[in-house]
Amino acid sequence: MDLMLPRLIALRDSADEEKAAGAQRRYLTGLSGVGVSVNGGADGLGVGVSVNGALKVDAKALGMGVIDSAGSAHVVMSSQDKVIVGYWLVRAALNVALSRGANKNKLLRGTGIFEDALQHQSLLSTKQYSSLLVNVQSQARGGDVSFLLGGAFASQWLSSPLNALKACENVEQLLLQLTQRQTYRWCSLPLCQFQRFENADQIMLVPQFTGVSSKQLQFSIEMAFASVVALMKSIANKRIRLSFSFTESRPRNIADYETHLGLKLSFNRAFNSICIEKDVLRQPLKLTAQSDCSAESHVSLEGVVSNSATQTKEGVSIELQNRLSLPDFVRRYVYASSNTQAANIGLPELAEALNVSVATLKRKLKEYGTSYRALCEEVQRNHALLLLSVHKVSNETAANAMGINDLPNFRRTVKRLTGKTPSELRI
Repeated sequence: MDLMLPRLIALRDSADEEKAAGAQRRYLTGLSGVGVSVNGGADGLGVGVSVNGALKVDAKALGMGVIDSAGSAHVVMSSQDKVIVGYWLVRAALNVALSRGANKNKLLRGTGIFEDALQHQSLLSTKQYSSLLVNVQSQARGGDVSFLLGGAFASQWLSSPLNALKACENVEQLLLQLTQRQTYRWCSLPLCQFQRFENADQIMLVPQFTGVSSKQLQFSIEMAFASVVALMKSIANKRIRLSFSFTESRPRNIADYETHLGLKLSFNRAFNSICIEKDVLRQPLKLTAQSDCSAESHVSLEGVVSNSATQTKEGVSIELQNRLSLPDFVRRYVYASSNTQAANIGLPELAEALNVSVATLKRKLKEYGTSYRALCEEVQRNHALLLLSVHKVSNETAANAMGINDLPNFRRTVKRLTGKTPSELRI
């Protein structure tokens, strides 16, 4: 069995990106998780950061080497910080909602978004965008609205900063840019960051949401999955073979799922996830006739590796952000510090790394509707589910991997986090 969780350094960066970004920048631009390897026993299952083959937890690997010098400059500390390139996202949301009977004034009510002031360069906060989606969900009619939103976002890729993705050479590079790069996250899926798991045959992407309530969660999952499918299809000029799993039961509107996501669907699973076979990743991309590399296009992958101004197809200059949301940064931190070697790393150390007080950190997380404890439990839950439901390792191996010293405590922890015993999860 060989499992690798994603590393904090960039995953399979292209040579061009490495030249453009440099090793130091890659700690931030490539933040995508923590690496471990399941090879030969419990030690290999412990969560830690892999840097040049060494298993360790340190500030530099977490991106904190950069953050220490500038406080929280590279982390979106507040849900009210305006970092989302929102023009195309808002237009798509309004178009879908209005076509399904929503009232425009009610859609924008309470969001702080004003249509007449919306420009290509307009930036929104997580709070504003989340409020807009809440209004769309409550007012637009139909069980397929979430899927339509995902498709509508994707339909505008060529006019938005995402037009740079036509420079991708294969499916793997495209998938990496869409699901791991922070620069694209803020103009495509600003409320969602994917945690990447890898085994010998496939890649599993597990969505993690920021600023999304429990009532919004399933809607947001459907929207994110539909957006990834539609974007990959539009940019690659072909349907990419993907499979999807959901923790929810099989829905009544299964036809909507099949129409927008395809037929490879599983329900009542341990994870909400997107899976892709590794042989698919190596497939080259074909450019569409409308997305050929003409003089109209002023943007390349090199131009968006770091915080930099880039241009849309229309020549509009837009500043793309390379920052990580605070909840996502905390998730990365917890993954990196959850092995036994770093058991004493916790909230005070995280606050110090971000150059803020513990009270301020708690308050900022509360703005996002979460807490340090909730994020820690999310990390633990995903780790337990991965080990027991997906890889079906023994209690002893899983307990050691999660840094839990005794089996009774391990069983209680798993039951509390997942609602099931380890034996039930292996079924």
